[in-house]
Amino acid sequence: MTKRRSKYLADGIYTRLEEWAKQEGRSTSNLAAFLLEKALVDHEEKLLKQQSLSDEKQGRQ
Repeated sequence: MTKRRSKYLADGIYTRLEEWAKQEGRSTSNLAAFLLEKALVDHEEKLLKQQSLSDEKQGRQ
């Protein structure tokens, strides 16, 4: 299921996002959703790596 959200963006940010979306042949909304999902996945992967490194350090001590 998807949820609908309204967000406010500065004009310059929206314009740049709109141009990027046009270049990729997708809607601005679709590009924004894709970028948010990618950022979330990247963030979660970073946290997992940090946790793994922390676990390794604790195992060595």
